[in-house]
Amino acid sequence: MKTTLKTIALTLLVTMTSLAYAGEKSEKMVSPELNVQITAMSQSKVLVAFNKLEGEVVKVKIYDAAGSLIYQDKDVNNAKYAKRFDLSAYPAGEYVYAVSNDVYSVSKTVELK
Repeated sequence: MKTTLKTIALTLLVTMTSLAYAGEKSEKMVSPELNVQITAMSQSKVLVAFNKLEGEVVKVKIYDAAGSLIYQDKDVNNAKYAKRFDLSAYPAGEYVYAVSNDVYSVSKTVELK
């Protein structure tokens, strides 16, 4: 009898946890596509701008020519994102700017001279 009660209690706990997790996932807002603009402003400055849903998590990453991550940012609060990056402290070469959410990703290679 004690084993049966423990089994029922454990089953209920797992079910409740699964339902809570599923409900949390379904409320997450995700844009099917981001209108991302990655624009070289000068030799070492690049503007990254996009609009997103309020509360949506969008990640911005910059990689050097060797593929090493040199910058990472995550924006949750704002519906608009616009940031100017200055890589003048880094050597000349190609840098990849990547912007992504859970379903969409865009990247652009920009060469620093």
